[in-house]
Amino acid sequence: MKIKLLIATGLMMCMICPAAFAQDYPKYDFFFGYSLMLADEYDDIGDAKWDLDDYFHANFKTSNLLEKGFSTSFTYNFTSTLGLATSFQYNNGYILSTKDKYYDWDWDDEYTIEGGLKKSKITFLVGPRFNFRAGRVTPFAHALFGLSHDRLLDATDLKWSYYTEENESASETVRTHNSFGIALGGGLDIEVNDSVAIRAIQFDYLMANHPKDITPDYWGIGESANRRFNNVSLSFGLVYRFGR
Repeated sequence: MKIKLLIATGLMMCMICPAAFAQDYPKYDFFFGYSLMLADEYDDIGDAKWDLDDYFHANFKTSNLLEKGFSTSFTYNFTSTLGLATSFQYNNGYILSTKDKYYDWDWDDEYTIEGGLKKSKITFLVGPRFNFRAGRVTPFAHALFGLSHDRLLDATDLKWSYYTEENESASETVRTHNSFGIALGGGLDIEVNDSVAIRAIQFDYLMANHPKDITPDYWGIGESANRRFNNVSLSFGLVYRFGR
């Protein structure tokens, strides 16, 4: 009787133990979402605006908001608290832009000027992530390090009103530059179910060293010295969790 009781107890323990020691956190997190970046301005942004205003006879506006972008990351969780995150982010937008018209009295023709100077930014970063799991809500913080890539593109187009079949585009790459980048930040995930969560917000401070001026490279005069750029990024989207 005692032997049967011991066997039954052992079988019950075998059934209970896996459940008791099962992971209460996902082994992997994959995030994909929309991203906005408030980019640090160049030192000579005012001079570059004046040059473009004068050259194209148009009124260019300045903006340091790179409104088009996405952010994605993959995290391997060693424990409930500690993970290793790999992040890729892309943002672009016009830092100098116009949509204006100019009448040339010498040629008796009207020009339409659109576009401007576009900036694209790519970051590929890796680093530790710290999760603070509290039921269905997971605040987190991370420190990421890696590549920061900046690209400037002159995307200003001139169009003649009388000769619509003709179009002069001044689009050409102005500059690309790579730098060591750092992202310090965090966010908040809200669990929908075991497999899906909503990233309500992710906030990052992004630091990298890039050329401080537009004008030297823009006009092909020479190289520009570097300085530290301090950027701020906001992201939100969906998190897919698996490997429990």
